[in-house]
Amino acid sequence: MAATRSIARGLTMLELAITIAVLAVLGALAAPQMAARLDHQRLRSAAEVLAGDVAEARFLAAERDREIHLGAHVGRAWCWTVATAPGCGCDAGNACLVHAGRAADHPGVTLIQGGTVNLEPSGQASVATLALFESRHGEQLRVDVGAMGRARLCAVKGRWPLVPAC
Repeated sequence: MAATRSIARGLTMLELAITIAVLAVLGALAAPQMAARLDHQRLRSAAEVLAGDVAEARFLAAERDREIHLGAHVGRAWCWTVATAPGCGCDAGNACLVHAGRAADHPGVTLIQGGTVNLEPSGQASVATLALFESRHGEQLRVDVGAMGRARLCAVKGRWPLVPAC
């Protein structure tokens, strides 16, 4: 009588445990880098959204044929405003408020320096640094507005391959 041989298929518990352990170690090594990358993207997003709001405000000033005011307000609940009057606060009930960007929309990003810019209907603007943003990892991006009312992003701290240094 011939002995039958059974062929084992699949993974043993030991092989499965080793695979899970290796994956756990790799995941633990990658997690901090993923968090830093996410913070990097959030910082860039906040600066780009503000730059987009500057472009929109410039168009709005020409369309309405009146001065539009931008302000970046520093604090724990930081925000920036696009408004029809200077010094307009971030509260949604303000009649002068056209649009606002808030800290809650950009978690992990801090506004560490804010300024004001007035956009004329002609397209000209008061030249200023409108905002300086910082990530939890210390990276910094600045949003400047030039004489023609165009926003420019520049890197203060951190590696930004597609953003020029300030």
